[in-house]
Amino acid sequence: MLPVLLLILAIIAYVRVAYGRRLSRLFNSLWRIQILRQVMREELVFSHRASILLHFNFVLVAALTIYTWMKVSDRSIFNLEGFALYASLSGIVAGVYILKLIVSAFLRAVFKDPGLIREYLFEVFLINKAAGILLLPLSLALIILNISKAQTLILIIAILALLFVVFRFIQGLRLSLDYKVSGVYIILYLCTLEILPLLVLVRAVLFR
Repeated sequence: MLPVLLLILAIIAYVRVAYGRRLSRLFNSLWRIQILRQVMREELVFSHRASILLHFNFVLVAALTIYTWMKVSDRSIFNLEGFALYASLSGIVAGVYILKLIVSAFLRAVFKDPGLIREYLFEVFLINKAAGILLLPLSLALIILNISKAQTLILIIAILALLFVVFRFIQGLRLSLDYKVSGVYIILYLCTLEILPLLVLVRAVLFR
């Protein structure tokens, strides 16, 4: 997995050097909704090169984290091993978010979304980009630790991932407060684009 690690580090280093100011602004918008909306008005938040690279980095790191956990736990999918397993996991993670974009576009058209879904999607992808950076040291540690210590680290990673998901829900609710939308609409959206994709991902990696 050395080429994958080198690619991840190269992406992070390039974005840090080439887009340092934008990177700081993006992560400031994690907490401050006003900055998030300003960034969305001024820039191509889904197609900017830095955003694409950071999302690609998230896919690579998320797949690497799942891959190392599966190796420690002696699990696999489709009886794959090595890079083939890692590539499959990367495809699953990427596919979940491609599906999220497609379903989001459908829901925006059906419910004539005033902008809430787009804002929430940007927040979700932004949190994922932060997760792609924060999870990397833990993934590297998981690779080099022995199995007895790896179990504790896996628990820490699971708790951190859960906190990311909870934070996404909280931010989604915060964003919805500025829109006159029904609670049913919000629940339907969260169930469709958050719970179901998460269940698909968990189902794919937990069962052989």
